[in-house]
Formats: sequence, C-alpha cells, structure tokens
Amino acid sequence: SLEHIFPDSLGGSFANDLFKTRQVCKRCNSLSGLYVDSAFVKNFFVTALVPFSKYIGYYDFDKFPYIPFAYFGFVEYVKHPEYKFCEKWVWAGGSMVYHFHNNSDDDFTTIAGGDPRKRKGKDAGEVYLVGLTDNQFWIELLVNAFSKQFKNSKKLLVNYTLPEEVQKKQSKLTENQEKLKKELFSLHEKKEMQHHKLHVKIDFNVRFQAKLSLGLGYSLFGEKFTSSSEAEKSRSIFWNKDYKELEKLEPEMLQFFSEPKEAIAKFTKFLGFPGSHGLFFLIVDNSLIFYADLYGEGQYPILTVITRNVNDYSHELINKYPNGWGYILIPQRELLIGEFDIASMIAYNTGDKSYIPELMEIEKLYKSAEELPPLNLKDEI
Repeated sequence: SLEHIFPDSLGGSFANDLFKTRQVCKRCNSLSGLYVDSAFVKNFFVTALVPFSKYIGYYDFDKFPYIPFAYFGFVEYVKHPEYKFCEKWVWAGGSMVYHFHNNSDDDFTTIAGGDPRKRKGKDAGEVYLVGLTDNQFWIELLVNAFSKQFKNSKKLLVNYTLPEEVQKKQSKLTENQEKLKKELFSLHEKKEMQHHKLHVKIDFNVRFQAKLSLGLGYSLFGEKFTSSSEAEKSRSIFWNKDYKELEKLEPEMLQFFSEPKEAIAKFTKFLGFPGSHGLFFLIVDNSLIFYADLYGEGQYPILTVITRNVNDYSHELINKYPNGWGYILIPQRELLIGEFDIASMIAYNTGDKSYIPELMEIEKLYKSAEELPPLNLKDEI
C-alpha cells in the first residue's frame, strides 16, 4: 500500500515520489501510522506551530482553507461525567476546543486525541468550542476547522449562536451538556490562568526518524540499501517499542531538541524557509544525512543519518549535487519547490535570492498578521 515516508499530515502527499513508496505491506503501513507516525505528528511540539507561526501567512484565504488546531495537552479543571479525559486544543487568536473522550489509556497518553482507531460514534467523544474572535472572516474559518478536525465528535458551541434554522435541526442538549457549556463559559469569563498537563515520550522522534532513514534509503538506493547492516539497524530501531532497548541500539540521529553538531551546523543555520517545511539531503564526510526544518522556524529539527557509506552507492541526485540537495514543501499551497543544491539555499538565505527564483515568487504570496483581517474587531475601534 502507499506509504508517505514524510507524513501525509505534514503535507507528504504534495512531496515527490522520493518521499513515497508502495513497497510496504498494508499491515506494516497501518502499524507504522498507529505507533510511529502518530507518536511524532500528534503531539504538542509538532502541532503547536501551525496557527502561531509564519505558516499561517501562506494559506490561500480565497480558498477558505482548513487551519488546524494546536494540541495543548490534558486539563483537569473541568470534568465530564461520561468521559475520563479532557484535552485542550488552541487555534489562532486563542480560540480553543475542549475534547472529552475515553481514548488515552495505556499506549496512547502521548498521542493527541488518543487511540486513532477510536474516532467514531461515542468513542469520538464530545468537543466544546470557545471562540475568541468576533470577526466573521475568522469565525467562519474557525468553525470550518472545528467541523473538520473533530468531524466524528459531538460538537457544541459554548459562546457562539447557530442560525435559527440550523438550531432546529440540532438534537436537544442533555442536562450534562448544558451544564458543561455554562461551566466553560463561566471559566473563560473569569480569564484566570489555566494549567495543562503534557505527556511526552522521551523517544517520540527516534522510531519515526529511523523510518525516515529506512524509507529514504530504499527510495534512493533500492534493495542494495535494504540488505545493508545500516538498514538492518534502522529497522531494529523502527520496530522497537522499548526505550531502554532503543538506547542500547545507539540511534544515529539528532534528539528532537538538540543542536546539530558543528560539521553540519554550518549548513543548517542557513537552511529553511519560514512558513514551510525544508527537506534537505546533506553529504558530509561520506555520510548522507536527512535534515528537515519543520515550519521553517528552526525550533524542532529532524536530523537522521541514512548512511555513513554514501560512496558505496550511486544515484543521479548524488552525482548532480555532491554536497547535497533540498526541497521546500509548502502544503498550504500544495507546492513542492525543488530540487536545488544546498549552496543555492545558503545563497538565498544570505542575500542572493536569484538562485531560487521560485521561492522569490512564493514570498510574494505571504500575508503578515498586519495584512490579514484583525482577529478582534473591538480592538480595532
């Protein structure tokens, strides 16, 4: 079945075939998505930058885009009589959703929304939207995101009123639902400090990055790579759920919050494009390294070794770009720019933008916060 080596939820469907493969059995693909991809893409660090960074400025607002909520963890100051867990999600301008469900037991406490298999019927829980924008432009986008991101959950609006004709079609709220609406409304009227609890697996990125090494190595070098000892090691890391065992395997990858080593730091500080995902292949000291700059913010790098023996392999991209090559992925515009050589990206970010003219055109599409409609009209009066 089709496997997005770079996750679909991060825009992988708009990447080229280098980042996709069909050489994965359906069951393995499903398990990878459930336990490896989900652990990486469904947490605070990876979701938080979407509504609060330059990423939002590249949406095409003429096409009524879906702008997802950022995950902020569990809250315990509000309880539901039927659901054990309450997770909080935050949108641009501070609007928020409270999601009540029973899906975060055991292996799924660190995955936003809990067990992905339990997203239908009563398992999907209830979601309550507290809107903090009074601008119709943003209200429509907010409600659109609310409807799409929590499509299977029972949806309730805390402080917005549905049109009368829509209200007539809605089922009557239960006593518990009415009570929770009032409680959440009162809570946000007070504007008090709220506390959240985040569960984070210390190795949440390691197995995912091993998948990247394995998948990209196969995509570039085929069977010769998959039969190598390096691929075998990546495979062992990818399938290993035990953190202590993972430590023994000594993964050759950057911890998610670490600084790159000096040999590649001189490259990475000039790689990236704010508001997009930078995807780069670096060739350093006979090693092929994959580096990704999520959202172009430089905060959460993905860096993993594909091979320490790049001279043992051949590929037209390596012949063409002896120091490495890269791409800029802009999911909001369904665009992939590249490939281009690493030197061109460095030149672009140090003053000479003529090296990648496509990015110059993309920059013209960016809308800053000042150019977008205000989130709150009252503040503009």
